[in-house]
Amino acid sequence: MGGTQRTSRRGRPRSEAVRGRVLGAAAELALEGGPGAATVEAIAKRAEVSRTTIYRWWPSAAAIVLEGLLESVRESIVRPTGSTTVQALVHHVGALFAILADPATGPLLRNAIAASASDPAIERALLEQWIGPRREAVATTLRAAVRAGELPADTDVRVAVDALVSPPYYRLMFGMAPLDDAAIAALVHTVWRGCRTDQEGGGS
Repeated sequence: MGGTQRTSRRGRPRSEAVRGRVLGAAAELALEGGPGAATVEAIAKRAEVSRTTIYRWWPSAAAIVLEGLLESVRESIVRPTGSTTVQALVHHVGALFAILADPATGPLLRNAIAASASDPAIERALLEQWIGPRREAVATTLRAAVRAGELPADTDVRVAVDALVSPPYYRLMFGMAPLDDAAIAALVHTVWRGCRTDQEGGGS
């Protein structure tokens, strides 16, 4: 996952067809050969687009890979239709654990996280194209619960998001087994009850 970065991305709006080919190619290359295989040159060749087109629309190969990876698991950050707040949170946390436990995506993300410490392009891509959207999906669910009166108005949504999404990454980086379904449900309910401490009742 190269760190070469271009900051200027002016020009025509991205074609969705071209975008789909580029993101698909990037995700495939990274999953097949690791982050190092997803160079701009390799992505351009597989997607059958020019390097100029890629650099016009993306700042780095890392940004393409992580956006493509997120696109490939987009349903994991979509709230299930008809779900309660707690069910939606269990979905988000459980899906993240499953993705990070996958033998292809887990190592890819672990490598990206490790590389981000010394590569600003990868750090930016990781935050903008992977971590940010996943955190926002959980935050949106929690803010909806606040508006509905399920959680107190002064709920610190950022802290609750940290409590919910940090365990999967912690376990990934330290080589620990992911939580099972029962433990994921227990984690979500623990955070949920903590957020409701100023209200009577609890659970869902």
